Amino acid sequence: MHDEHIEDRLFDYFSGRLSEEDKAELLRWIEEDESHKQIFSEMSDWWATAHVPLFASEMRENYATRLSPLLKKQNGSARSLFGNAWFKAAASLLLLISFSVAFYYVGRKTAVQPEEMAWFETVTPYGAQSKVVLPDKSVVWINAGSSLKYNKSFNKINREVYLEGEAYFEVSHDSLKPFIVKSDALDVKVLGTRFNVKAYENDQTVDVCLISGKVDVHFNEETSALPNVIMKPNQLVSYHRSSSTMDLKETKASDASAWIGGKLKFSELSFADISKQLERRFNVKIILKSNSLRKEIFTGSFDNTYSLNEILREVDVDNKYVWTKTDSTLIIYDRKK
Repeated sequence: MHDEHIEDRLFDYFSGRLSEEDKAELLRWIEEDESHKQIFSEMSDWWATAHVPLFASEMRENYATRLSPLLKKQNGSARSLFGNAWFKAAASLLLLISFSVAFYYVGRKTAVQPEEMAWFETVTPYGAQSKVVLPDKSVVWINAGSSLKYNKSFNKINREVYLEGEAYFEVSHDSLKPFIVKSDALDVKVLGTRFNVKAYENDQTVDVCLISGKVDVHFNEETSALPNVIMKPNQLVSYHRSSSTMDLKETKASDASAWIGGKLKFSELSFADISKQLERRFNVKIILKSNSLRKEIFTGSFDNTYSLNEILREVDVDNKYVWTKTDSTLIIYDRKK
């Protein structure tokens, strides 16, 4: 691989746009020389932190102290490979983002090895829940129909996890390595806290509920017009996919994590949304043939002793609906008068 192409390859790799063929070529280049491994390591550190918004106080503390050593190091061997263009671009970018992000360099002696690019993923099917203890001793409960993915280098460079679905987090404190939960719509950055993220792709909202500590909710590029939100305990941030808007409100945070103990809790929720929770809980496909039921709003709480039929009977207090179940599909109709 020609040296002049390395900067593009690295940028595409870290942004997730590198093809499998080019990724293999990049891995070969990394293995060719110890200096290549060191360059990859330093750029991993750069990428892992440069795009992550930090709390304002942390930004002021880290910006001056972390940036200077990195620039001095870049004036050495790495400069001859990448040339002036890369660092001029990086310097310009840093000037643009210096008021909203912190940039730091962790002086690790051991380069990141290519095998650390492997991913670990936990997939929880419908009708189940799972619990994962991460390498930093943080604990994650993963709800039905959800997946959690993290890189093998987790806790070496940073602490990033990727969530599809719903999970509850108890994060170990580490001020040097903020814990970041990434979803398709938003990122949640924490230092050490307890919180719940609900980010199913087929749900209309993405919800972040804070139980204790402090988190910074950062909206992704598609929703970058929205401001970051620093949450306090017992607050709920909801991002609405259809309108690309968000709201912040007070809530009873313990309700958001009730599912860990097997409880289903919902407050002023339409049955259309409740049915999605029931599908994941009982591993069943629910088809609503009743438009009136779809729009009805309910508040309720059910523990794990309730069957699906018992929950439906509680919902149907006025005896307005009828349902049939075949295999793994349940169909709900209006009761004929």
